[in-house]
Amino acid sequence: MKKYVILIPFHNPWKWHTDYANQTATILSRTHIVVCFLWGDTVSLWELLRRHKTYRPIVRQKNLWKVQPFYLLPGKRIFAIQLVNIFLNVLFVHILCSGIALWHARTKLFWFFGYYDPAFIVLPPFFRHWKTVYDCVDIATHPNQKLARQIRASETLLLRYAWIVVANSQTLHSRIRIKRPDVYMVPLGFRMDMFRRPKHYPSGYTGRRPVVGYIGSIDYRLDFAVLLSVIKARPDWQFMLFGPVFYDHLTAAKRRAMEIIFALPNVTYDNVDPAMIPSVLSRFCVALIPYDMTIPLSKYAYPMKIMEYFYARKPVVSAPINELLRFVPLVRFARSRAEWCLNIHSALTHPMTAAQKRLAVSIAQQNSWEHKIAEIMTFLAAQSRRNS
Repeated sequence: MKKYVILIPFHNPWKWHTDYANQTATILSRTHIVVCFLWGDTVSLWELLRRHKTYRPIVRQKNLWKVQPFYLLPGKRIFAIQLVNIFLNVLFVHILCSGIALWHARTKLFWFFGYYDPAFIVLPPFFRHWKTVYDCVDIATHPNQKLARQIRASETLLLRYAWIVVANSQTLHSRIRIKRPDVYMVPLGFRMDMFRRPKHYPSGYTGRRPVVGYIGSIDYRLDFAVLLSVIKARPDWQFMLFGPVFYDHLTAAKRRAMEIIFALPNVTYDNVDPAMIPSVLSRFCVALIPYDMTIPLSKYAYPMKIMEYFYARKPVVSAPINELLRFVPLVRFARSRAEWCLNIHSALTHPMTAAQKRLAVSIAQQNSWEHKIAEIMTFLAAQSRRNS
């Protein structure tokens, strides 16, 4: 097997609930040298002086190198300054990776997940002469239309020269094939090991009402209006919402609905350690994915939480996300308040059969991180043989 020095940019911190970059880096480091550019852990001089963050430029754990960027120029809210800062830090990482590759006689590989941070538009061109894996996990867009156009233009260029392109859903695969016919389909990616060694969630609702729950980011992608109407309509159900709250791009109406939801007596909210997810899920009777389908991200979504729900053997009620439609009857779909209430009631009164539970677990197992990474490395090896 060919050995690489792999650079992976992170838009989120290393310790984050959405851990696709973390899991990918950890598994790849078993065989390859992996350098993680932790843009989500960037620290500024002001944060250091106020002791809000600590700064460790490079942390090495065997084959895993974590690089913490430093915000050299003040002005985090100014996009042009963001681009300059990321460019200066990436220049350092480029030199570091090149030195490691030279010392260990390995090929450099740039592993890119996409444009969650708009400043990442500078990254693919910077590493254009490296072998690039575009591991597409979501649609390239942004709520700001000007940034969305820049991101789409950047992705179009990336699709032309990336060494290989993979997509983790049929929805994304079909979209990308228009511009890049040889895109590969890969599993979603799901962390099974946390179910083997879960942390106990010590608190929560202990009453008699059935628990209807959600795990994930609480942000502008959720349909707060429908969720609020369902919660108000069914005071006999206990709703448990777990995940970090993000106010970016929230409209005033959504923010107000969210605040009302958190204040309702039949709602429990908490932000937990991801290692507690199995313990939290054990309390659910029904699991929800209440996305707002007017948002492009929802149209092309393939939420990783679906595999967590499946592995925990929980019936799911979801907005009509395209990628999940093939999972009927494990997933029920709803649009209006009436449909949400009806389908949650159906899931509560008609539990999953033993065969359905086995099927749900099997689907989750097929979508493990190990399976996903193994398939991508197989595609890489085949591409190397074709180009040799």
